[in-house]
Amino acid sequence: MSNLFWQKNKKTLAAIESPFKSEEELEQYLFNTRGLLQDISIISRQIRSRTSDGIKIPDMLGVDEQGNVVIIENKNVPVDEKIIGQVLTYAIWAESNPDSIKNIWLEKALEGTEPDWDNLQIRIIVVAPEIKRHLTKFVGKIGYPVDLVELKRFVIDDNEFILVSEIEAEGQQTARPAHTMQEWGFDFYRTEHNMKSVKDMERVVNDVEKYIKSLGFELEKKFNKHYVGFKYGFSNVCGVDWMGSKSFGLYFKVPKHAPSPKQVQGLEYREYSERWKQAQYKVESVDFDIEKLRSLFEAAYRNARGE
Repeated sequence: MSNLFWQKNKKTLAAIESPFKSEEELEQYLFNTRGLLQDISIISRQIRSRTSDGIKIPDMLGVDEQGNVVIIENKNVPVDEKIIGQVLTYAIWAESNPDSIKNIWLEKALEGTEPDWDNLQIRIIVVAPEIKRHLTKFVGKIGYPVDLVELKRFVIDDNEFILVSEIEAEGQQTARPAHTMQEWGFDFYRTEHNMKSVKDMERVVNDVEKYIKSLGFELEKKFNKHYVGFKYGFSNVCGVDWMGSKSFGLYFKVPKHAPSPKQVQGLEYREYSERWKQAQYKVESVDFDIEKLRSLFEAAYRNARGE
């Protein structure tokens, strides 16, 4: 059982757990609440739907920033190994129906990283108030990357708190290689991008990392096939991403109304991305003045913390 306490004005208040009434309410909450599934663009919500041949399809279907098709299965009860068969069915359905998923993608005119429709990569996320720990031994054997996420809601008076915990699977192995930070890294980028651009990007990443530390923000650096991100818990705060084989830029996960300097020497401001909820700059010169972006770093940090 999780207990949550909040200290305010030197008083310690005990939060009361407020479970979701149904899976439908949990799904709606995930869909509407900023930050809980921040790197995923939801392309389909099909509560207990079935295909024409009777196969049940996922509660939610999305695409993440790496171009993986993401199956999101929500449970409002503790989950154990019985869920394995269900999510496997969904994964096989997704692999067998790339055209159906592609049609949804095209209908929504989504931007960002498009999946490789000829070699679809599947990711599974299970969200529940409790993950039975022996489930972690099973998911590492099923051949797909699986994220196990415990989500609990608490209230104190009119304040609502969400406790999100990622449960690490034991010995997770996938049929397709699971790329780690080291595998993606700059050595990988050199095989995909212009050498000078990789060198310049590495310098900018290092400058951003040093600046973040100077601000006192404790963020985790994560390499990805398409970007290097700095994260606060599960939330992506900011980072450096590839825009092409030679070009790259800076992004900040901020609300649309956050002030974004339009004129910074060495940077070209791009339009705010409604889909990814971020301000974007193309790097024209690595000698830009990073201090001029301080307001964006601070706004992105506050945004990730839910402030």
